[in-house]
Amino acid sequence: MILVPAAVPRTAPAFQRLIDPEQRPAVRAGLTVEALPPGVRVEQLPYESVESVTVVLSGRLLAAGRILSPGEALHHRPGTSYRLTAVRGAPTAVLTVRPTPPRAVIPAQRSGSAPAPSWRQVEVGTVRLDPVGVCGPYADRAADAFLVVLSGASSFLGELGEVPLLPGDLVYVRAGERYGLRAGRRGPVTAVLGRVGTPGAALGPEWDSRPMRSGQADPQG
Repeated sequence: MILVPAAVPRTAPAFQRLIDPEQRPAVRAGLTVEALPPGVRVEQLPYESVESVTVVLSGRLLAAGRILSPGEALHHRPGTSYRLTAVRGAPTAVLTVRPTPPRAVIPAQRSGSAPAPSWRQVEVGTVRLDPVGVCGPYADRAADAFLVVLSGASSFLGELGEVPLLPGDLVYVRAGERYGLRAGRRGPVTAVLGRVGTPGAALGPEWDSRPMRSGQADPQG
C-alpha cells in the first residue's frame, strides 16, 4: 500500500508526481496530478505506445467536446493528443493515469488507426457511499488499484487494517493486495476508484465502469 496524503492540490498552477514508476518499478502505472488555473488551456502530448486516462478531481474540465465534472474520466487511446481547458470559475485538478507496460508488449500506434481492445488496461469508476457504507474489500490478482477520496471522511480497508482517509488522499495498492473503503458516520463519501491491468488480461468482475467516462462502482462489495 502506498498512501499519498493531500494528493489533490488546492491552488493552481501545481504539478506533482504521485506514483512514479522510475522510483517504484513494481507498479503498473504512473499517476500525476495537476491543478490548472481557470480558463487555462493545456495541450497534452501523445504517448505512442500506451493509453492514458484523465480524471477530474475538482473543478470542471472541457475535453473532447464535453464538460467533465469531479469523478468523471476520459480515456485516450495510444498515439492521440488531446486538449484540456479548465472551465472558468475555480481551479481544476486532474489526475493522469498512464500504464507502464513493456514496449515489446504494446507496439507504437498511429492516431488514425483503431486501437486493439486488449490494449485497454485502465478502468475508472466513481463510488458513492452513505454513512458507514462499505465498498469491498477486494483482492484483485489481475490489476493494481488506486482510489482518491473526493469528499467525506472515510477509512481504507487494506492489509494493515483500517487507515483513516480525508478528502484529497490517494491510496495505491499492488495486484493481490486487499483494498476497500468504509465511509465515516458523519456523512456520505465520494471517491474515484481505478484499476490498472496488463495488456490482454481481463480485469476481474469486482465492479464495472464505462470505459469512456466514469462509471458507478458497486458499494455493496
